Order: sequence, then C-alpha cells, then structure tokens
Amino acid sequence: MIFYDWKQKVTFHACLIMSLLILTSCTQLCLNSPELGSKALPIEFYLESPDILNIDEIAVVNLENCIEKNTGYRVHFNYATDEKALITALSRGNAQFALMSSLTYIGASEKTPLQSILLLRKKESPFTRSIILGKSSTWKNYLIKTSLPLNIYSFQNEHTLHFFNNSTVAYTNPESDVGFLVPRMYFLQGNIFPSSAIFVGNYDAVLQAIDENLATIGALSETFLEKKFPNSVPFQIGSQIGHFTILGVSQSIPLKVIVENPKIQLDISKSLINGLEICAQEKNSDFKKIFDADGIQKSNEKSFSFTKELYNFQQENIRILTPRIP
Repeated sequence: MIFYDWKQKVTFHACLIMSLLILTSCTQLCLNSPELGSKALPIEFYLESPDILNIDEIAVVNLENCIEKNTGYRVHFNYATDEKALITALSRGNAQFALMSSLTYIGASEKTPLQSILLLRKKESPFTRSIILGKSSTWKNYLIKTSLPLNIYSFQNEHTLHFFNNSTVAYTNPESDVGFLVPRMYFLQGNIFPSSAIFVGNYDAVLQAIDENLATIGALSETFLEKKFPNSVPFQIGSQIGHFTILGVSQSIPLKVIVENPKIQLDISKSLINGLEICAQEKNSDFKKIFDADGIQKSNEKSFSFTKELYNFQQENIRILTPRIP
C-alpha cells in the first residue's frame, strides 16, 4: 500500500492496531464464555410457586446435585410467582426449561415456539379429569327418578336441565383448568347456566361448600378425589364417593407438562430428560416435594388433543356468562 504522507501512514497503522485489539478481545471473550450447564452458567429450570418463601431448599439442592451427578450439567431450579413469568423467561432465553399446565403450554405455543418433553404423573397416570359432585342426599334419588344416562357430562337430559340451571356451583378459582375452565366448557356446551357460582380457593373448600349447603354442586380434580377417597369405586356418573354422588366426568387432561426452549442443544435436552428420569426415582421424596408428582414420562402431542379443544373453546367463548338469545 502506498502512502502519500506520514499522516496517512500513522492513521492506517493506528486503525490496524485498534482492529487487532478488538479482534483479540472478542476472541478471548468467546473463549472465556462459560458453557451452558456449567456452575458459572447453569441450566435454568423455572417452576411456578405462589409461596416462594416456603420452598424446600434442601429438596431443591438434593435434586440439583442428583441431576449434575447423572448428566454432568448443573441445573438451577428457579421459581416464578405465576405462569406468565414462566413464558416470559422461556421466550427471552432466561430459562431453558419450565413446568406449566397443559392449557398454558397450548396457549403459549400459539405465540412462542415451545416443545413439550415430559409429563408429570401421579401413580401411573399423567392425566386427570374434572369431576362434578353433589351431595347424595340431594341428588341420588333425583338421578334415579329421572334416569340420567351414564354418559360423559349428560346434562342435556331435559328432566335435569332446569335443576342444574337452578344450582349454585362451587369452583376453586377462575384460573384453574380442571377446577373451573373444563366444567365451564361442558356447562356451556350443554346449554347450562347455573344460577350462581362461588370461588372457594381449593378442592377441600369445594367439598366443604357442598357439605354446608353453600353450593349444590362442585367441580373437583379426579387426582384430588383419588387421594381424598383412596378406596372409592371407579369414578363414573352415578357413583357414590363418601356421601357425595358423581354427576359429571370430563375427558382427560394432562396434569403438568415440562417444556423446553427450542433453542436448547439436542444433547443437553436428551441428557436432562435422562437425568430427570433417573432422579425422579433415586430422589423420589425430593422430586415429590418440588413437582408434587410421583414421576415423569415422555410427552406426546396427541396427549393435548382435549387441551387444544378447551383452549379453542376459551378463545371463542371467554366472555359468555349468560344464555345466548337467538
């Protein structure tokens, strides 16, 4: 290169030196960047917990150590106060994995590319159903007299429709899929509009509301009822559980789903799945404390067919509270 004066030569060499310094710095930065899964940059696994102060830290550490021992990757369990925060963490890349409801997963996957990898299970099933109960003293004889057919949510029976419409329903909370959204869908599909509804917070409170005649019927999780009444007969319409009678049974919906950020490396994903499967058995008591489940199994998109139906129904009927007028 020909320089016509000393200033051009000095400027050129100054720029060259500066470029080399920048290139060297960038190279060192890249070489010194911690690898995902190292102690300096652990894999972030987000879970929802509205009561973060009462997290069992010992169980968390035990499970983190177990996963690292079996995979070589360091995992950090992080907690968010709601599922919206989980989605935000995944979409921004702050989290590589997260645990959420199947309905949240289906809704989020409409906007953000996510992949379900594992389903939580209780006992041997990763599914639960919404169960509608009423006090036997109120409903048993009535069901016999009206010959309510034993079909899934057979509320279309003309002899019982007015009775359901005059009922007060006890739900857990407006965000619960099994405790509110699923039975709401079935009610609307059956053209049932109960006269009133109360939200009582949890499934024990639903049973209490029915017992105290604050509600005529209540929506509960099959998983909860199996634990509450361990020696009960199979759950179907007309079955008696304690002093309650089953009035409706929904289709199955996954309990909880573990979702991954699609940008995660395949080898890390496979290794973490394997590590979770091992540690769910080796550290089962710790696993239960963290995930409120007995184990995990591989996810399949076919498992979410009913959840997708529920999600689409919600989008179309989210504001319907009273009967449509023709």
